[in-house]
Formats: sequence, C-alpha cells, structure tokens
Amino acid sequence: MNYSAFLFGTLFAFLLGGCQPASQLDDHAGQRRQKGLVALKEAEAEARQLDGPQHRIAFWKDLLLAPPFAADSVLQAKIHYQLAGVYYSTNNMDSIKWHMRRAWSLVEREEGVEEMLVLFNVGEGNIATHEQLIHQANYYYNLAVSLMEQTDPAALSLTHPQRAMIYLAAAQSDAGLHQYERAIARNQTAVRLLFADTTVNARLLSRAYDQLASDFLNLSEKRLDSAWVYIQRMDTLAQQYPEAVMPRFRYDRKALYYSDVGNLDSSIYYHRAILHIDENRVKAGQASPTDYANLFKDLINLADRFIRIRQLDSASHYLHEGARFAEEHGEYLSMKDDILHRETLVGFYFASGRYSAAYAEHQSLLEATRKLNENKYAQAVAEMSAIYELQAKEKAILELNREVVVKEGELARNRLWLIITTLSALLAIAIVLILNVNRKQRKLRAEAERERLQRHAIELEQRLLRTQMEPHFIFNTLGALQSYIRLDEKGKALKYLKNFSRLLRNSLELSRENLVPLAEELETLAYYLALQRMRYEERFDYRIDYHDINQEELRDWLIPPMLIQPFVENAIVHGIDGKQENGQIDVLVSWGPDRNGVMVTITDNGPGIHVTTKTRGTVPKKKSLSTAISRERLEMFKQGQGMAFGVEVIDMSAHLHNIQGTLVKLHIPVFREF
Repeated sequence: MNYSAFLFGTLFAFLLGGCQPASQLDDHAGQRRQKGLVALKEAEAEARQLDGPQHRIAFWKDLLLAPPFAADSVLQAKIHYQLAGVYYSTNNMDSIKWHMRRAWSLVEREEGVEEMLVLFNVGEGNIATHEQLIHQANYYYNLAVSLMEQTDPAALSLTHPQRAMIYLAAAQSDAGLHQYERAIARNQTAVRLLFADTTVNARLLSRAYDQLASDFLNLSEKRLDSAWVYIQRMDTLAQQYPEAVMPRFRYDRKALYYSDVGNLDSSIYYHRAILHIDENRVKAGQASPTDYANLFKDLINLADRFIRIRQLDSASHYLHEGARFAEEHGEYLSMKDDILHRETLVGFYFASGRYSAAYAEHQSLLEATRKLNENKYAQAVAEMSAIYELQAKEKAILELNREVVVKEGELARNRLWLIITTLSALLAIAIVLILNVNRKQRKLRAEAERERLQRHAIELEQRLLRTQMEPHFIFNTLGALQSYIRLDEKGKALKYLKNFSRLLRNSLELSRENLVPLAEELETLAYYLALQRMRYEERFDYRIDYHDINQEELRDWLIPPMLIQPFVENAIVHGIDGKQENGQIDVLVSWGPDRNGVMVTITDNGPGIHVTTKTRGTVPKKKSLSTAISRERLEMFKQGQGMAFGVEVIDMSAHLHNIQGTLVKLHIPVFREF
C-alpha cells in the first residue's frame, strides 16, 4: 500500500500559493512576483486540462521562458517542481531528479521559502521511496516534518489536509523502518489535523486509519484492541463515503487482525475477498507491479491459513497456484516474497509429515534469508553513506552561501570606504587577513571531520566482515547435523543439536557486540571444539590453556569476537581430517608483548603444511573463506588502531625433524572494559 504517487502529485498544486519572500524584494519586484504567482495558479488549472503528459511537459517548458517567470528564481523553481511532478507520472527518474536539483539550486539563497523547502523534501522522499531507498526516504520526510514544525504556522500557507499528508508520508516511512511508535504518533497527528478541517477528507482519513491499524498490528507487543478500533472506523467511513474508501485495504487489515486473534475462518474469508479483487485487476489489464506481488501474497497467505486449520488439500491448492504464478510472473516478485513462500512450504511439509522435505526446504529458506539480510545490510550501509555525503554537501553549500554573502557585503563596504578615506586600504588588508585565518581554521576542521569519517568507515567495514563470518560458521556446523540425520543416528543427532543450540545461542549473544570478554570467547571456542570432536567420532582430543592469564583478566579484557575459531577449524580440517586416531588440537592463550594484545597459539599433530600441499596440490581445492575474512579483520584493526596485529603459520616439521604438525600464531588486540 504506497501513497507516494498520490502525495507527490497532489502537493504540486499546493506549492503555487505562498512561499514568496516579498519582504526581501523591492516594490516593483514584489508586485511582479505576486502577479507571477497568480498566473501560475491559472496555468496549473490550464495544464490539468491538457491531454497526456507530453503536452503538459511542453506547456511548462514554454512557461519557463515567458515573462515574468524567466526573471524570477522562485517562480522558476515552482515550474521546475511542476515539471518533476509530470515526469513522475511517466516514471522518468532522470528527468525528475534533474528538475528537482534545478529547483533546489534556484532557492538556495532565497529567504522566506520555508514552505517550498518542506514540499521539496517531501518530493525527494517520494523519489527515494520509488527507488526503494527507505533510509534516504525517511531522512527527507523527517526533514520536511522538522522544518514544518519549527516554522511559524503563519509563515506557511499549508492547509490542514496538506500538513496531514506530510505526516502520513513520514509515518509510512517510519513504519517501513519498524519505528512503529513514532509512526503511530504521526498518524494520530494527521487524524487531528483532518478533524480540524471544515470538510471531511475521507480518502486521507481512511489512509490514516489504515496505517494506524497496521502499526498497532506490527508492534512487538501487538495492541489488537487499538487496531480493531481503527478497523471499525474504516468500516464506518466506508459506509458514509463508499467511493473514497478502497475496500481492499479494509479487508487486508481485517484478515491480519482475525489471524492474530485466532479466528482463522474469518481471516480466510477476507483473504479470499482480497484475492478476488487482485485477480480482477490483473485480468482487467490494470495491474501494476505491486498488484502482481499482492496477488502472489494472497495465494501464500491463504495457504498458510489453511495449514493452520489443518485443511492441507486447500493449502496444497493455493501453494500450487502460488508456484505457478511465480513461474509466470517472477519478475514482479522480491526476495521477501520468495522467503514468505518458502516459510509456508516448510510449514506445509511439517503438517503433512514430510520431514525430509521440510528439512531440505528449511535449508533453502536459511540460505535465502541469509542473502536477503546481506543485501539489506549492504543497502543500509550504502544509503547511510549517501546520507553522510548529502549532509556534507548541504553543509558545504550553506558555507559557500555564507561566504558569498560576506564577500558581497565586503565589496560594498570597501567601495564606500575607498570614497571616504585612504584608510580603507588598511581595513581591506585586515579583512583579508581575518578571512585567511578563518579559511585555515575551516580547512583544519574539514581535515578533522574527514579523519572521523574514515574511522567510521573502518568500523562499518568491520561489522560487514563479521556479518560475512557468522553465516559461514553456522552453515558449516549444520553440515555435521545433516550427516547424523541422514545416517538415522537419532541419539547422536539430539545430543549434537542440544550442544549446537547452546553454542549458537552463545555465539549470537556475542555477535551483537563489537568487543566481547576474552572468557566468553574462549567458552564459545570450547563449545565449538566439543561439537567438532563429536563430528569426528572422538578421533582427536583438545586442550585450551591460559595459565598466565587470571580469571579477572579473562572477564575484564575484550577482544573482537569470532577471530580464533576459523583457525581452529582449519587445524581440524587440514590437520585432523586425514588422521585415523590420536589427533590433538592445543590452544594456548598468553599475553603478547607489552600486554597490548594476546598471543593465541594453535597447534595440531597433522602432517603439516608441506605434506598437505604435496598431497593436495599447490592450489587448495577450497579456499578458506573464514580465515581470509579473519585476516582482513586483523588487518583493519591494524589500520584503525595503529598497532601490529597479525597471523603467522609455521610447519613444525621444518624446524623439528621428529615432530610433525602445524603451528598458527595469532596476535589479537585486547581492550580494557571500564
């Protein structure tokens, strides 16, 4: 349910009134701008009568060159904003962005244009929403709301419905980022504004009720009573204004509400009603990409509800229809739609007693979920980087405008002083010196800001690398459990699953932190070795020793999580995998030089690197992704902290002829917990 196009298009008409900084103009220019604003209102009414977007585009472009519009930056900005709106209807994003940039540039140095800035930010938010850049969209909507709330209402000519539309757009964006409490507050503000108007805007009021019902249903602790209140208000509004309230939105909220309260028969009834509406839109050839995605979700939701009431034949029917639809119209579906389908399939297989199929589908679901989370994280990082760049550019523009104003004032003063006295030259020199000092100070501040952003970028890369490490560790470990299930060793599988759940819970708790206590990292490593020993049928023993580090230091000193485990895994795979029995893995943890890090020594009694390379060839069959990532993380700590952290791998047979095996030395940074 996306109202961005409606909001973007409707606000163009609102922009034509107000926003004129007449107090900053001379009388003649002020009168000319007032006439231009009146002419723009008449032009907007005339443009609505034109047939097709191409005619409207030509109309507004001709108006750009006509007096009085060609000589007034504010009037020009309004026309460019109109052109962006027309291009929005044609989905021409390049033209939309060009005209929005032009509109921004025309009002950069204008005063008294707060209303235009509010609407421009809303337009940028709608563009970002269209491009699915949810963080950027939220950034612009929040700017619009903040500017609207900080500006004296008398300085804005926005009506109550206009303000309500802006709050509704910001609330929808907040909900998209799971900020439901703030979304609820903004939706309720929109409702109050709509009730303060003299006429009932049923369409906007219905949207507000719909978003409030959705927000209360999506809270972590669902508030079903509050959701039902707004669903009933939608019903009442639909009875009074049937043409203004779309039934699909009411049915969707009712279907979700009845599902949450356990009334699955009613939920199925409304899901079928929604399915009927969406099918008719697709058959009529009026469907958008969103309508195709909605139709697919309708089929999967119905399958889920029938699974929950154990009507598996009906569930199978809708799952089959969903799979057929995905095959025919897969270009309209997202990764989230695919995950919803797989989740429902897992539930269906379990309910049908097809546990092997459920397990296989669950594996595919885990992989799909991992990819989706990686994509979300990468997109969030990219969007946040874009926002940082945008803020820096805005700051630079403001600073440049300030400098221009200062220089203009300086020139005017210098001309006057040159006429009055010869001391003007000395004064001009003093001003230049002051400006040079200020410029140097700004340069120093800019360099400090750049260094801060570089440190922040390193921290973001650290987090990204760790998110790559954790799925690798989880999926490798699940392979052992799969082998137990395949061999029908239920006892071992249950024991392994119990131990693995303890390890996974501990690992997930640590993964939320950038740094973890050394004791907890070693405890997690012990869980991992115990699981691997089961997997290799106790063909090796292990020992973890930290004799020169006391318990208090283990608790107080912090290290980056999941750095040791990949190298222990390497020791097991390459050092123990080929041995029949009597394998040994030793992990010794001790203080490094100057106690600025810990030295972790990992040894195995395998054949050694030299023998392994000869046996397997000079190029390994499979690159160790986990150890490569760990090396990258240590290298980034080295760059970020300016300390020497690293990895050293030694073939012991090359130094001691009677001893074979591999020794790995890790120098890991530690940080004190305060």
